[in-house]
Amino acid sequence: MKMNWNKSAVFVAPVLLVLAAALMGCSSEKPAAQAPAAAAPADSSPAPAAAGEQGEAAVAVTPAADIAGIWTQIAGEQARLDTAIQSGQLKDVHHLAFGIRDLVVALADKAKAATPAVGGKLDGMVAQVKASASKLDELGDAGNLSGTQAEYAKLQSVLAAIKTVAGK
Repeated sequence: MKMNWNKSAVFVAPVLLVLAAALMGCSSEKPAAQAPAAAAPADSSPAPAAAGEQGEAAVAVTPAADIAGIWTQIAGEQARLDTAIQSGQLKDVHHLAFGIRDLVVALADKAKAATPAVGGKLDGMVAQVKASASKLDELGDAGNLSGTQAEYAKLQSVLAAIKTVAGK
């Protein structure tokens, strides 16, 4: 049987392209955007947390060891969020809002361990912070400055209430 090279090339070329693409995908070098991020040290203020599609932090916010330290971190994230909103940098809002959310969850866990009686109140407030962070994400992505400002004011109120309940 005599093989016609022109016809077989039509079948072999796509197979070779798929094989080449698979081999290039197995490369150990990753672009900087895909490289794992280093965790922030526990004693320093965390870098703004990036949020994924479902709101999980892409860069982990490492909470401080105690409640006072976590409040310091929350205040830092609030200052960055305030600056982002005031300067109209709404693309950064979700990173910061989800960072605050993660820190509030850690704070509530520590506060409930120290004073179990505050658990019920804190659970409801943490749920409000989570909802507010999601709403800030939506509003920021939509470029809705006035909505973002209004939701941030609500978040600040909830954080003040948490500070009253959980202490500093």
